[in-house]
Amino acid sequence: MIRQRRIFALFVTLFALSAASCSADLGAFDSKNDSYESYYKSFGDVTGLFDGGNHVYDVKDSLFNDDTIKKMSWKKDEDKVAKEQYVYIILPFKTSLTIESISLCLYADQAMDVTLSCFYFVNEDAAPKKIKYLSSPDTEPVYDSSGEIIDEKPIEYDDPTLDLALLSGKVEAAKDAWIGFGMAGFKQPGYDDNYLHTGDEGLLYLRIENNSGLNRDFMTPVTFTFVNLMIRAI
Repeated sequence: MIRQRRIFALFVTLFALSAASCSADLGAFDSKNDSYESYYKSFGDVTGLFDGGNHVYDVKDSLFNDDTIKKMSWKKDEDKVAKEQYVYIILPFKTSLTIESISLCLYADQAMDVTLSCFYFVNEDAAPKKIKYLSSPDTEPVYDSSGEIIDEKPIEYDDPTLDLALLSGKVEAAKDAWIGFGMAGFKQPGYDDNYLHTGDEGLLYLRIENNSGLNRDFMTPVTFTFVNLMIRAI
């Protein structure tokens, strides 16, 4: 069973997935009538970063197709989205789009609030490189000229701060059940229409705050898988 919940602040369930009709509403992509080939060509492979590694997923094979929509499953084992404590889900764009909403379904290992934040970067150079994972240290040693440790200093990670988020909110995850949620009302600098405007080198970073080293002292990590990445463009 798929449940959909409204999420506070800028997260709203707008289209996502209809459990009754098993259909998607992808806006402008629907009108192309090309079996969603234009949709698949608009995005690069999705990367899921977690403490200790990453997985890379093809949108067509792993994240949006007839099997994922109708069965909430994958045709081939190699296409499955692994269960991990993902800290970032990264979606690269291959074309300019005006996006009204983005939806996703997640399947968690326990019932809990999952806090999410969404960031956009114009290219890879602008995206964060030094990410704070759950196991990342807070400080690093300071050495003197002879190589002796004389002090400790805070490590400066470059995870984006929450004031740079396009939106933030919570998902009420259920234990061992699919939860569908949507994201809309993007607060993108330079625009006031609540849409996300992407370029052909842009990247969307969805941060799972529970799994970020920034929040390890006051949030519980969550292990999950995800599927049905559906983006409604206008």
